[in-house]
Amino acid sequence: MRGDPRAAAFWLGAVAFSGAAVAAEQPLVCFGNEPSWSVDLTESGTARFATPDADPLVYRGKATRLDFLRETLWRGTSGAGRDLVVWMQDKACSDGMSDTSHPVTARVSLADGRFLAGCCRLAAATTAATPSGSVEGVEWRLVYLPGNATGGLEQLSRPITVRFEEGRARGFSGCNTFTGGYRLEGDRLTLTQLAATMMACPGPAMPIENTFHKAFSGTMRYTLEGDRLTLVGASGETFRFERQPPPRLAGVDWKVTSFNNNRHAVVGVTGDAAITLSFRDGQVSGSAGCNTFQAPYSSDGNRVQIGPAVTTRRACAESLMTQEQEFLAALASATTWSIDGNVLDMHRADEERALWAVAQ
Repeated sequence: MRGDPRAAAFWLGAVAFSGAAVAAEQPLVCFGNEPSWSVDLTESGTARFATPDADPLVYRGKATRLDFLRETLWRGTSGAGRDLVVWMQDKACSDGMSDTSHPVTARVSLADGRFLAGCCRLAAATTAATPSGSVEGVEWRLVYLPGNATGGLEQLSRPITVRFEEGRARGFSGCNTFTGGYRLEGDRLTLTQLAATMMACPGPAMPIENTFHKAFSGTMRYTLEGDRLTLVGASGETFRFERQPPPRLAGVDWKVTSFNNNRHAVVGVTGDAAITLSFRDGQVSGSAGCNTFQAPYSSDGNRVQIGPAVTTRRACAESLMTQEQEFLAALASATTWSIDGNVLDMHRADEERALWAVAQ
């Protein structure tokens, strides 16, 4: 077959077809390090760009495929009118953090001038229930930290947590969020090149975080006992984690910190009066900043539907009344919710943020 142009054409076509299945048809998650970023392309027509120190940006667009180049170009626009372009080439790619080889090489261009490089991996077609005996797919809360800072864990406003999923470790270390690679081999868990945001925090958060990052690295042995995870490093330092219960929307008092003003902007709460929320017994109620309100709601998983609100009739300054109406409209527009630590994040059907709130 050597030198036969028909054979060459056949193999070129086979490679191009295989590449199209990887880069154009299969759900992909693209990612990179230094700096850390990810683009989730698992939903048709949608891309979610994220970094550890910023909120995810959602883009709507589509992919264009050139089979003879074995390349796919995804282009989309966000609600703020900003463009995202992702080039994907069917070429083996190493993430530089593990021995894993990924099937697609990626380049990402952002409207602010950033140009990023990384890999894409195939996302799982379905999300199966996580076995109770698995390290992965679970939110773990740190309850014992080696070193003198251990006693300060309970003083943190938000617990130290970590989640291991699909080769990526993500978490919160007391002050900053972090992300990096990991791999599991038998009873060994190896962490590779963790990167964190660079925010400074007061009180015990910084020394605790520094202690955590100094020891939480390299290869560790792990054991699972029910809802407890123990990691032991090469020098004998021991971490103990407990499985975090699923987040709860209901039964928590929330203080709203910002909301969507329905003009493609999320704005902070103004004035002295707090805006609050509480979901209980099929009703969401609280203070809208001037008047109290109540509305029916229903939820299914992370989906939520909120009905029209009934309010008291108190009159306040015009600015507060305007803010109140914008907040109630934002609340009614919410269709999904998620909780990260003590922060409630609700989004609209068009993926724009509806509101942010913190547990009181």
